[in-house]
Order: sequence, then C-alpha cells, then structure tokens
Amino acid sequence: MKKKLLCFLIALTTVFTFSACTKNTDSSTRQNQPTPTQTDTEVLSAPIEEIPEIIEYRTSFLGCGDNIIYGTKDALQNAVEGGRKYNYKVYYEGVAEQIANADIAFINQETLMCGEGYALSYYPCFNSPQELGYDLVEMGFDVVNISNNHMLDKSADGLEKTIAFWKGLDTLMIGGYENGEDFDTIRYLERDGVKIAFLSYTYGTNGIVKPKNSPLVIPYINDEDIIRQTALAKENADLVFVSVHWGVEGAFTPNDEQKRVAQLFADCGVDAIIGHHPHVIQPVEWIFGKDGNKTLCVYSLGNFMAQQAYDYNMLGGMISFDIVHTNEQGSVPHIENVLFIPTVFHFAGTFLENNVMPFEQYSPELAASHGVRTYFGHQMSYDTLLGYIKNTVKNEFLPEFYHDKAN
Repeated sequence: MKKKLLCFLIALTTVFTFSACTKNTDSSTRQNQPTPTQTDTEVLSAPIEEIPEIIEYRTSFLGCGDNIIYGTKDALQNAVEGGRKYNYKVYYEGVAEQIANADIAFINQETLMCGEGYALSYYPCFNSPQELGYDLVEMGFDVVNISNNHMLDKSADGLEKTIAFWKGLDTLMIGGYENGEDFDTIRYLERDGVKIAFLSYTYGTNGIVKPKNSPLVIPYINDEDIIRQTALAKENADLVFVSVHWGVEGAFTPNDEQKRVAQLFADCGVDAIIGHHPHVIQPVEWIFGKDGNKTLCVYSLGNFMAQQAYDYNMLGGMISFDIVHTNEQGSVPHIENVLFIPTVFHFAGTFLENNVMPFEQYSPELAASHGVRTYFGHQMSYDTLLGYIKNTVKNEFLPEFYHDKAN
C-alpha cells in the first residue's frame, strides 16, 4: 500500500514539473515574437493587383487602282430581273471576297457618274452609269477617290453631280470638293479605335479647267496645300493616308517629280501613299521622312479594270496591309504585313466576259484568248505579264507564289 502511494506521489510530482516547464517555454517564445502592427495586417489582407491583358488590334486595308469603264454591254446583259439596269458586280467576282473581307477597302474611281441628263460616254471623256457606284459600295468599298485627270471630263457641272451622287452613298468619297471650306475639311475614317485621315491630289485634269465662277476645288498637287492639310490631318488622326494621281502613262518606274512629292509626303509625316494613273504597275517601297518616320509608298497600282489595248494595261495590283496597335498606354498604330497582290483584267475579243482576278488564278490559256490579242492584235502572254510583275515589285512585297518564279 505504501509502495503504491509512493509511486502515485512520484508520478504526480512529474506531471506538475513537466507542466510548469511547458508553460515557461511558451511564454518565452511569445515574448520573443514581434506583435503584428496595423500596417502588416493591411499588407497581408490587400488584394493582389491584376496585370491587364495586352490586346492587339489588327485592321486590314486593301487598296485598288484605276477603275475605268469603257462600255456597258456586259453589265447590261448581266442585269438581274427586278434589279438595276446595269450589273457590274459580275466584273469583280474574282476579287469580291477579298474586298468584302477587308476592314477598309479603297478604290480609285477614274470615271465620272453624272446621272440623269448626261449621256453615257467613254474615251476620251468618260461618264459611267451610276449603277456602278451602287455596286462598288455594296461590294464593300469604304473609301472612293475621284480626284484624277478625268474629273472635269463633263466640266464643273458634271463633277458637281458626281460629288453629290457619292455624298449620298454610304462610303467615304475623297478628291471632290464643293468649295474651299470643303477642301480643308479633312475626311476621316475610324476602325478599331484608330482614326485615319484621307487626303487626295491629282497632277492635272487633261488641260480642262473649271469656270472661274465655279466654287469647286480641284485638288492639284501643290506643296503648300500638302503641307497645310497634312498638318491639319495629323492634329486629329492617328494615321494619314494620301491618294495621289501622278506619273507618266505606260512607265513602270516613277519619275523625278513622283519621287520629290513622295519625299515631301514622308517629310510631312504621311503614313501611306496610294498612287495611280500610269495604267501600269510601279514599285512599292518604304521612304524615310526627315523626322525618322517611315512612309509606305505605292507608286502605282496600275489598272484595276480598263479595256485598254496593251498587255501591260491589263496588269494591276491590290495593296494589302494591317494597321496594328494594342491597348497599352502609348501604343502607336503602325503598318505591318505589306503585300502587293497582282491582278489581271480579262476580257474577250467581243468586250464581254469582263473579269478582274488575282494573277495567281490566271493561266496561259486565258492569256491566249484575251481581247488584247483577239481584238487589238497585240502581244499578250502569261510569261510576259509575270515578267512585268517580277521586274517591277520586290519579292519582299509579293506573295510567296512569286518568290520562286523566274523574271
């Protein structure tokens, strides 16, 4: 009995001793730990700041050259019952998808569309059916230029009617101006948050001048106008594009005046120059401005559609590029992925079967049946057309289809 009592007392003493040591150790540990402050608590409880996702925006641009209407026979035959008198959409079926898919599609409409009271006419003074204008807009052309050497073919009255017609359509018309105030009212187009200014100039009007009492402004190439209007445009736009009618007909290379004016555009800060008039293709290049800026210059897109007499007049091009920017602060829109897409305008010897198509879809057989050969009796071959392309446009601007083709 005493032994059991003794063992109980020893065990009880051990428990008390262990408990006391444990308490002393916990107290010592807590004394050595820092007490959390309010600031520490706020840091621990503050939400983690999320890094915003960088979003890239790409706006596609497609530019087409001289659209010249020499006849209406095919368009009349292709009219749809219950529709308009002329149907020009069939002419563009080969490129319709590319036009429709572009976020911004541009064309130089070379011929007037005066409407009621004016007879239709062709070379050398043009007046085309207004049905063509409706078709171009419905196909997806967002910007239509009418500043060229044929804009006074029906004098000031015909130009006034054409300007009024285009202003009534759902497209941005450039190059036709009702008066001085209208001339200096810069045209803008906005896509994906990017605002683009469009300017337009022509070298001349085939010696035809407007009456002195006409308020119309013909936007001739003039250094003072270019400098003033580019500055106005840059005040309110992210990018400035210029349509310019210049150069020598039939010349595959730009002349000195084209190069001088192109450098002026670059020095003024223009982002892209879309050239036309020579009725043949000319080179594409980057030009550096005086401030180190880079300007895309397309000297000539050639003919998009024109029933002219020579093989080189049948070749044209569509200039394609992306306008790129992001949602980052300070992101500056710029041009990437520049491609010159060669096209052919095909027509049969009867001036029917008119069709604009990418050159990649063309063939030696079609070239052999072209109206240039069968009606005009001039040379026309697939290989010659390919040579014009390879000798004029650098590989860096051509689709891969052309890279392994011989000059």
